[in-house]
Amino acid sequence: MISIIIPFRDNAALLQKCVASILSVSTYRDFELLFVDNESRDEKTLEYLARIENTDNIRFLKYSQPFNFSAINNFAAKHAVGEFLLFLNNDTEVISGDWLDAMAERFNDAEVGVVGAKLLYPNGTIQHAGVEVRNGDLVHSFGKQKDSDDPVAPFNNSRECDAVTAACMMTRKSLFEDLGGFDEESLAIAYNDVDYCFRVREKGYKVIYEPKAVLYHYESATRGKDILKRFLHPNRYRQFLEEREFLKKKWSL
Repeated sequence: MISIIIPFRDNAALLQKCVASILSVSTYRDFELLFVDNESRDEKTLEYLARIENTDNIRFLKYSQPFNFSAINNFAAKHAVGEFLLFLNNDTEVISGDWLDAMAERFNDAEVGVVGAKLLYPNGTIQHAGVEVRNGDLVHSFGKQKDSDDPVAPFNNSRECDAVTAACMMTRKSLFEDLGGFDEESLAIAYNDVDYCFRVREKGYKVIYEPKAVLYHYESATRGKDILKRFLHPNRYRQFLEEREFLKKKWSL
């Protein structure tokens, strides 16, 4: 079983699109959906949750603390019953029906610890196809390139990479627990996924990019893009910068 963990706060339209795509498109059916509600108050969101609360394989968890991405997902992971955890943003929409099959299949290799997906912007350009460390910085591979079905295109080939984003990231639950989950103290809002991938690789496991798992990613529509935090949420943006520096120092980037 795969436990799909989706944190959210309000934004019913986003959540509904994400959930509908999972339930209608996915060919792999041995999964549970764990929704983690971080203090939603919007009436439309509450109405939507009431409509789906009795759906098979859906469970709701309430996280009534200030936003902390790492803590929210660690909290949900403790309630998950699946052998695998799939961390998924609520601002995603599944495109490929065999996304879960493709990601789960990678774990037939005992050396694989994390698998990530291909994420596209709504206009069809690539937002994420793995993360690479280049010249002391973190780069989304093939970012902004136009996606295509060309079988020889490098972004259509699975490969080992430095990290993947937790906007759609699968890992073994036993490994996640062994490593203590995401870093709640030092990486509450950003780079927690990269840090986890680095720790997975440090332990001797592979981090794999799987191009057959394809989703749209509306990129942080719930929290707002990081660049806007400088103007809209100065404290949050300052925290983002501090966490980036923490990661770079910790891993000597």
